[in-house]
Amino acid sequence: MDLFDTRINSYNLDKEETETCCRNSCIKPACFPISVIALFIFMVVFFPLLNEDMLETPRKYEKTGVCKDQCRFEFVESIPTNLTYESRIWPVQNSTYSSWQLLLSKAEKSIDIAALYWNLRDDSGYPTSWQGNATFNGLIAAAKRGVKIRIAQDLPSARQPQIDSAYLEKNGLATVRSVNFSHLLGSGVLHTKFWIIDERHIYVGSANMDWKSLTEVKELGVQLTDCTCVAHDLGKVFNVYWKMGAPKAELPSRWPLQWRTEFNADHPLLISLNNLDNHRLFLSSSPVKFNPKGRENDSEAIVATIANATEFVHIAVMDYIPATLYMPQQNNYYWGVLDDALRSAAYRGVKVKLLMSQWNHTRPQIFPFLRSLEAINDGLPVINRNGSKIKGRIDVKIFQVPSTAAQAQIPFARVNHNKYMVTDNTAYIGTSNWAGDYFINTAGVGFVLRPPDNQGGSKIITRLGDIFLRDWGSRYARPLDARS
Repeated sequence: MDLFDTRINSYNLDKEETETCCRNSCIKPACFPISVIALFIFMVVFFPLLNEDMLETPRKYEKTGVCKDQCRFEFVESIPTNLTYESRIWPVQNSTYSSWQLLLSKAEKSIDIAALYWNLRDDSGYPTSWQGNATFNGLIAAAKRGVKIRIAQDLPSARQPQIDSAYLEKNGLATVRSVNFSHLLGSGVLHTKFWIIDERHIYVGSANMDWKSLTEVKELGVQLTDCTCVAHDLGKVFNVYWKMGAPKAELPSRWPLQWRTEFNADHPLLISLNNLDNHRLFLSSSPVKFNPKGRENDSEAIVATIANATEFVHIAVMDYIPATLYMPQQNNYYWGVLDDALRSAAYRGVKVKLLMSQWNHTRPQIFPFLRSLEAINDGLPVINRNGSKIKGRIDVKIFQVPSTAAQAQIPFARVNHNKYMVTDNTAYIGTSNWAGDYFINTAGVGFVLRPPDNQGGSKIITRLGDIFLRDWGSRYARPLDARS
C-alpha cells in the first residue's frame, strides 16, 4: 500500500477530478489501485472456472428440457448357448453382438468406450468365441478408417491385464486411460459398461468387453440410435472417467461447469422414443465423488424408483446383499439402503420379486439376507387402497444358467449377469450389482425411463416387464430354498 500511496500522492489532483476520474473514459491514476484490486479479486474468484473444459455453450435440449431427436430405442440381450425358453410368445431381443456390430458400422468420427476389462480375443479357439474376435476386428477396422477411439477402463492388474486395449493403444488404434480407484478413493473399480458412437448412438448395459458376454453369459442392455441428447449427456460421464484416467489425476474440488447435467429424478429429459409418446429419461451415476452438479447418484435413483412404485417391483441382478464386499483389509460393513427400500415397498402393499443369480462364484452369505426378505411376509399389514384390501410381499427366486460339462469349464461364464429393475411405472437398466461397494466407491451408471405422467402405460416399460416374467417363470428360476 505504500507504493500505491506514493503513486497517488505524486499527482496534484483537485477534489473534483478525484471524484469523477472513475467515470471518465480514460483511466485516471487515482483509479488505478482500485482497478488492480478489482482485477485481482476477479482473477482469484473466477479464473479457476474459466478453463477450456467449461466454455461449451449449453445445447438447446439442455435449455428447453426437451429432446427433439427421433431416437430409436431397443433392448438387447445376450442369451447363453443352449438356454432356451419353453414358449415362443416371450419377447426376443436383438443380440448384444448384433447391437455392437451395428454401432461399429455407424461410427464415422468417434467411439468412446467405458469398460471394466478386456477379453474379446480368445486364444483357446472355443467355438462360440468368434463374436468377440469379430467385435475386436470391428474396432480395428473403425480405427483404420479414421474413427477416433478412446477407452476409459479400470486399472490393469494381474487378474485383468487389459491385453486387448493395450494392443489397440500400442498399434495407434486407440487412446487408452486407466482409472486408479485405489489412489482416488482408497478402493473400488471402474465397473461401467457403455459405448458412445459419434456422440449420437449409445449402448448401456451389463455386458463386459469379453467374448463370453456375447455368447456364454446372460446380459441385458439398451441401445439408442440417432439420439444426440442422451449421447451428449452420457458423454459427460465419460469425460469424468477420462479426466480421472489422466496421469497423476486427483479428484477436483469442483467439476467443470459443462459436465454438469440438467437432468435427474426431479428434472428428467422429455424425449420421444420409437415415435411413441414422450418419455422422461435421466442417467444416474456412482460414486458420488465422480458426479458433477445435477447428476443423480445411482443408489438414490434406485431407491426413488422403488419408492415411486405403487403395484410391483421386479428386479434381476447377479448379486444382492445389504453390505459391502470388497473394502480394504476386509473392513466390510452393513449397508441397508436398497434393502430398506424393498422392505418399505412391501410394507405399503407393493409386490416385490427379486431374481438373483447363482453360479460358481456366488457367495454363500448372500442367502441368509435373501431369506430375511421373504421372512417379513407374514408380518406385513393389509392395506386399504381405493376401496380394495391389498397386502405386499417379497418373493425371491434363484436363476441358474445350465451348463454342459464343457461349458462348465469356461471360467467366469454361464451366469445371469443382468442388472435391471422394472416397476409399474419405471424401467431401470444399470451396470452395478446390488452390494454397497458398487455405489460407494465403484463407477457405474443407470438408465432410468418413465412415462410422461409417471403412471405407466409405456410399451417400452411393458416390454422390459415381459422379459423379467419370461425369466421368472422359466425352468431356470427356482424358489429360494429349492435351489440346487
